[in-house]
Amino acid sequence: MKKVALAGMVVISVVTACEKPVEQSDHEVFFKIGEYHAFRFDDISLYDSSTHILYFREAQNLFGEFLQERFTFLDSGDTIYSGTFNPGYSSSLPVGPFIPSPSMYGDHALRIELWFGNMPDERNSPRLIEILKNHDLLHSGLSGEVDLVEVNTSALSFGFTITNHDLTDLLIIDINKTGPELFHYFTNGLYLRDPDHNEVFSSTIQHQTPEPWNSWKPEWLSVLKSGESKSFTITYPLETSLSPGEYRLLFEFPGLAYQVSKDELFQGNERIWLGDITLRKIITIP
Repeated sequence: MKKVALAGMVVISVVTACEKPVEQSDHEVFFKIGEYHAFRFDDISLYDSSTHILYFREAQNLFGEFLQERFTFLDSGDTIYSGTFNPGYSSSLPVGPFIPSPSMYGDHALRIELWFGNMPDERNSPRLIEILKNHDLLHSGLSGEVDLVEVNTSALSFGFTITNHDLTDLLIIDINKTGPELFHYFTNGLYLRDPDHNEVFSSTIQHQTPEPWNSWKPEWLSVLKSGESKSFTITYPLETSLSPGEYRLLFEFPGLAYQVSKDELFQGNERIWLGDITLRKIITIP
C-alpha cells in the first residue's frame, strides 16, 4: 500500500511540475502559449517574415487542438507582443494578431495572421526582427511585384515577378507547371476594385482540385534560388469589359500549407515555401 501511495505521489508531483506557469525570468523563452507552454530559442527552427510563419524543430501535438489561450513573443522575459488563438468554430472576427486554430500548417508550424487593428504591424516589429537575427532564426522568404496589366475586349493579362530574399533556396508553386486551373485551387487569384472599393473583377478561371485533395507533387514546384527572381503571366478571360479608370489591384501568390508534412519541408537543401503573399498596386486602365 505504501508503494502504491508513493507512486501516486510521484505522479501527482510530475503533473504539478508540468503545470507550472512559465517563468518570466527564463530569458531563453521566446514564445509561449498560455501560461504553461514555453518554447525556447533552441525549440524554434526558423521564422519566415514574408508569411509570419514560425517553424518548430519538433512536432507539437498541441497545434492540432482548438486552442483558446493567448500567445506571446518574449525578449529576455519582456513581452514583445501578444495575440490570440482563433478556433475554427468561432464566429467572431479577431482584432489584432491571431493564430487560426487548429494550425493550417500541420504539427510543426504556426502562422500569425492580422486582419484588423494593430498598425504598424507588430509581427515584423524591429525588436522582433533583431532578436530573430541574433539567434540566426530570421528567414525573409518571398516578395512580389506587379509588372503589367493589359486589357482588351476579351481578356486581361496580368504579369508579376516573385523574388527570393531568403538565405535558403526555395521551392515555389509554378503556374507554368501546374497549369492555371490547378494553380487557382491554391489562390483566389486576381481582384480589381474601384476607388469606392467596389469589386469590378475577380478571377474567371475555374479551379481544379488535386487528387487526392490534400496532396502535393514535386513536379508542381520550381526552385527559386536565394536572390533570384522569376516572372509569370496569367491570362484571365473577361466576361464583361472594364471601363477606363483607376483600380486597386490585389493578387494572392500562393504556397502550399497543410499538404506538406514536417519531414517533407526540406527537399535536400531546398525548403518548400509555405503560406502566401499579397501583391497590391493601384493601376490605370486606359
